[in-house]
Amino acid sequence: MSPVDQRTPPTRRRVVLRRSWPQRIVMVLCLAVIASAVAAAWVIGDIQDAVSGFGRVEISGEILITDTEPGDPVNFLLIGNDSALGIDPDDPIHIGRTYDARGTFNADSITLLRVDPTSGQAWMLPIPRDLITDHIPGAGTYRINAALLIGGPETLVETVSAHFGVEINHYVEIDFLGFRELVDVLNGVPVWFDRPARDLNSGLNIVEGGCHVLDGATALAYARSRSYQEFVDGRWVTVGNSDFGRIERQQDFLVLALSRAVNRGARNPTALAGLIEAGAGSVVLDSELTPAELIDLGMAFSDFNPENLTRLELRVHTVHDEGGLYVGEELVPDINEQLFDVFRGASGLSQPSEVVFDLYAADEVLLNEDGDLLAGLGFNVATRLLYVSEQGASVVLYPPGQRSRAEAVARYLIPVPALVEDAASVGIRVVLGTDHEQISFLFPHDLQETRTEAAAHTNVTVPDLSAAVLSSAAAEPDATPTAPAATAPAATAPAATAAASADDGISSDRVIGRPPEGQSCP
Repeated sequence: MSPVDQRTPPTRRRVVLRRSWPQRIVMVLCLAVIASAVAAAWVIGDIQDAVSGFGRVEISGEILITDTEPGDPVNFLLIGNDSALGIDPDDPIHIGRTYDARGTFNADSITLLRVDPTSGQAWMLPIPRDLITDHIPGAGTYRINAALLIGGPETLVETVSAHFGVEINHYVEIDFLGFRELVDVLNGVPVWFDRPARDLNSGLNIVEGGCHVLDGATALAYARSRSYQEFVDGRWVTVGNSDFGRIERQQDFLVLALSRAVNRGARNPTALAGLIEAGAGSVVLDSELTPAELIDLGMAFSDFNPENLTRLELRVHTVHDEGGLYVGEELVPDINEQLFDVFRGASGLSQPSEVVFDLYAADEVLLNEDGDLLAGLGFNVATRLLYVSEQGASVVLYPPGQRSRAEAVARYLIPVPALVEDAASVGIRVVLGTDHEQISFLFPHDLQETRTEAAAHTNVTVPDLSAAVLSSAAAEPDATPTAPAATAPAATAPAATAAASADDGISSDRVIGRPPEGQSCP
């Protein structure tokens, strides 16, 4: 998409609150390459030889901050550009697009990835490609994806860093052809289709339901789909085409691709080097991303489960000019700051006054006494609910982007509770189990101790809290809680993935691309 010059500020005639512009994840296999590359710390020679085949780009050390120490969190800027150079002009990829033999391009998808070797966590935050910005050096007001076309990778890195106040440590880029090649290197990515599916615009054509291992061309058509349809009761029905549904489908494909990389041998030294070498010609890295740093990351992420990748999502609203034409996207003020704090390293320890949560316990006396203690520490105990359960360990449920706040309250519980990310949560919920002893009012746990003990809890699931009821004290008029303050937007919940209604015969609680219970898609 060409850049939009907005030196004359547009009239915001109609502003609609919406989630972020759909990220067509042509860069998804960049992450697969990184996940593969960091998975084997013991094969220095093979990794060095394989990484030597990657394309390299020089970016100023004042803009790309690469002098991180081993063990430090690292921010990657992952770019999928919209160049189809090298793909046949008659290929379906060009449907609705103008073939450009010169290979000029914008940034079609822009994603921040943060990996923290100390905690073993990773976060992904897609940035709307049509986000309006005035931070492109030497330019006016444009959509952020134009920065790559205007000044190349260095300008794009500088723009993202300045607009969001986030330090970028490394840069990775891939185009349409590279996406295809990397999927093919993995021998395809398995995706489940409940029924025949198509997109006349992207060229997707799945003739029957079931598990399909998508090759590079089909995977790209699936990832780029804007008009996704399924064949239901003899007719084609449009499914999941709101931003909400598309993002869920695309981000889930990312997890499937990463899992495929692991299954294809990303944790086996010999197979790993082969995967990297095969895909090396498709990816461009910054010149300072060394094999040694990949190996250091591998020491922390060799056992990383792709399903545990924290997927964050920005809140944006759409801007139209006074004639009603689409201009671009703008961030909803204030609500996104705590997401960016994750990438700024400012979310290591939240203060009690920043933390709002609902408190659950089986005993009303305990519920109110410990609730009062937590409130006395400065926490905002929004609601107190009675919840009968035989579960031993206490659990702190938190939405994506809220882990630091969950850790803040976990430090005061004895013993330390399990920390469970719940994409369906709209806020933090603290569930006191039968093993709960007390609130550590004077001497909270050290943050690292909290993380270690919380990680020791295994096989902890999200409890069903639907039967919880307000405690009698909370039900009194003077104790009626106010609504929790606005929190970071949760990752897309599976219940919102399908845009079609129940009348269309399509379940509203499924995740497109995943098999139903009792089926498998290896």
